[in-house]
Amino acid sequence: MGIRGEVDVLPYIEEFRHTLAMNFTHHGLQIEIPDDWWTEAGMRGFAPTFTAYRVNQKLFRNVREVFITDVRPVIRNLGVGIFNDSIEEGSSARERVVRILRGFRFDNAIPPVEIVEGQPGYPYRYKLVHGAHRLYCSLATGFKCVPIIEKR
Repeated sequence: MGIRGEVDVLPYIEEFRHTLAMNFTHHGLQIEIPDDWWTEAGMRGFAPTFTAYRVNQKLFRNVREVFITDVRPVIRNLGVGIFNDSIEEGSSARERVVRILRGFRFDNAIPPVEIVEGQPGYPYRYKLVHGAHRLYCSLATGFKCVPIIEKR
């Protein structure tokens, strides 16, 4: 309670501010990026000028672009979000997403995602093997394609 019995709304405003998110879908999969992550990365007003983010062609010689719509949505175990922490990197989901988004904004070279070709009868042309954060940050940013390396 605030002065004269008024309710202190600041904690509620702070809670609401942190729950706002950009929501989008990929073949029915609901994905969200919290607005404060988007803002921290400086993405407000960003519009891509290329079909996909930039990759260092000297490091990744067999890179090509595929349409994001041709990639199967990522299926995680129940309770595991699309954006998660990395124990190997020692970084949080937020840090990972903000780093990728900033890389897009500054046109930094970012590694391609890894995919495999879908099997006959598979409803999608490709299955993602590694790179969910890069794939879904690409989709959120407005890229139509994602740079890939095909695993065999």
